[in-house]
Amino acid sequence: MTTKPSQNLSIFELVTLYEEAAKVYGEALEHGKSRIANKQHTVIGALRKEFKRRGEEGRIAVVRMMSHEAKWVRLLAAGFVLRFDSQKAVPILQELALLSGNCGFTAEMILELWREGRLPPEE
Repeated sequence: MTTKPSQNLSIFELVTLYEEAAKVYGEALEHGKSRIANKQHTVIGALRKEFKRRGEEGRIAVVRMMSHEAKWVRLLAAGFVLRFDSQKAVPILQELALLSGNCGFTAEMILELWREGRLPPEE
């Protein structure tokens, strides 16, 4: 996938791409493959922009991903949702923060940055 998702993709296709990128990103982080993680981070950022551009439809799709079976999908969706619906995102991030490893640490750091008002804004 390029870093600019097509505006012609369906919301289902965007969700599928986001889920796959989140899983690959998490797997890469867990195995110290920073180049792969960085590439997926760029893809995820482009997808987030497209979800944001889609307005309410995009927000609903991202909120739904917070219940995905894959922890990295839940984490990255919740990190995005935190910026527009913290009441829904915080419990997911708190749950993930209890996990050991990179996912738990990342969830904890996202929450800490958010509580301190230092969470970087979405592009």
